[in-house]
Parts: sequence; C-alpha cells; structure tokens
Amino acid sequence: MNTVHLGFKAYDVHELLCHCVATVGGYYAQESIAVKLIDTTFLPDGSLPDKSLHAACGAALASFLSGAQRKVVFVACDRPMFWLYARPGIKSVQELNQGSVATFPDVAPPSKFLKRLLQDAGVNPGLLPSRDDIARLGLLSSSSVDGALLSSHFLPSEVDKTGAKQLAFVGDTLRLPSSGLAVSGEFYDTEPDLIATMVGIYHRAMEAVFDNDQSLLRAALVQCFGKNEEYLDQSVEVIRACYNRSGYSCDSILQPAIDGMAAGMGLATRDCSELYQFKTIKSYHPSNLT
Repeated sequence: MNTVHLGFKAYDVHELLCHCVATVGGYYAQESIAVKLIDTTFLPDGSLPDKSLHAACGAALASFLSGAQRKVVFVACDRPMFWLYARPGIKSVQELNQGSVATFPDVAPPSKFLKRLLQDAGVNPGLLPSRDDIARLGLLSSSSVDGALLSSHFLPSEVDKTGAKQLAFVGDTLRLPSSGLAVSGEFYDTEPDLIATMVGIYHRAMEAVFDNDQSLLRAALVQCFGKNEEYLDQSVEVIRACYNRSGYSCDSILQPAIDGMAAGMGLATRDCSELYQFKTIKSYHPSNLT
C-alpha cells in the first residue's frame, strides 16, 4: 500500500469533494493507495511529510508566486466557491459601504478575493478577519457584522435558512484554479507515476460528480460533510455549477489568474506554464473545455 498525504486549508466541499468521492467509491483502495489528510494551515513546507499533495490550489498559486516550487496537476474548481452574504435589511453590495464584513485572515487567498470584489464594486467596508465559517456566520447571524464572506462549509441553501441574503458569488467574476491537486516541484519530478495515478483517481471522482445517478456524490455529501438530505438537490446543483468537469482550466483563465493574484500580493507575475501541468488529465479530456 502506497501512503500519501493530502493537505487542505479547509475541510469543505470546495477543497475535498473529489477526495471524499474517491474514498466513498473505493477508488484509492483499488489503486492500493492510502491517503491521510493533513491540515496545512499552520505548517511550513519544510515540516510536511514526504509525498504530500495539496487540495488548495489557490494557496499553491500564492506559494508559487512567493518562490515555492509548485505544480498544479488537476483542477476541481476554477470558480472559487465563496459567497458574500449580508444581514437582513441589506440588499446590495453597495449598501455595505462604511459597514463591517467578516472575512478570512489576511494571509488566506479568499481575503484577497473579497478585497477585489469590493474594490470592483467601489465600496470600502471595514474588514474583520475571523477564524472560520462558523465564526463568520455566527457574527452575521447575530448582526455583529453587516456582511460575511463564507466558503462551501455552508452551501447557499444552508445559509438561506438563517435569513442572510446572498449578495455576490466570487466565482461569477473571478476565474482561478482554486482547488484540485497540487504538488511540490520535487515530488512532481520524482514520483510521476504516483501523481498520474492520483490524477486518474480524481478524474474518476469528477465523473461521479457529474454522473446522472448522483448516488456516489450524494453519499459523499452526507457521509463526509454531514449535509442534510433535505438540501441535497440544491447542493448538487451548486456543486455542478462550480466544479470543472474537464479537471483542468482553459488557457484563457490561467495567466490572468496568476497576474491577478500577483498584483493582489504585490509580487511579480510568472508564466502560467511554470505552475500548471495538465498533460495527464488532458489525456482523458483532449478538448479544452471552459
């Protein structure tokens, strides 16, 4: 049995759905691979175990721009699954101006997504970094803040029942490979067969996400993420609107994604071909899908 570690920043649908589908479907076991999850939020690269992969491709992009060796080999989402919500009574992003918004910590890519969204809307609310979606939704539900940026820990149907109003979906205006599979440059060079096997497993998982039967996808949502059966229809619809059936992003998305992230970080941009390596997944999907 070959053991690998899969690092994540958030245990949610956005980052880990393909992993959970592969686990529930037995895809890892069929390839004699054991996957151990590891929360990399507070771990420096040098402390990670050998054979570590990363689900957070937005974070991999940020690390790449900061000088780390990274390769992204599979894209689960390039419509980042983050939504901006407001407390009852606020009906537009513009009404958040001079208000307060609970957001992600400054070092996290979603905080930069929100800043770009607000800048494009021409508003300047106070931003309150908060530790996780539970805290952000709690602040919003108690009217302690006027708005909150939430990830897929709570899907829209779950937030709707709290009375919060959805103001914007980040993925409507920002296309960026935000989750999937990323590896260090050294791992990419030394373990090509293992990486190709992992890409093949994720390809199978993505097929299950879009399978008409939906049984494996629904089982993963319930078993791994505790989603309520009542909201599964809406959850499947949202996931399929965000997830990337091909497993990779089209060329017109990649360089603007790097350029935009670099500008937000105040760093020099780099060529997208240095980061994104889709040879294996493109062998399953030879046509470049958008």
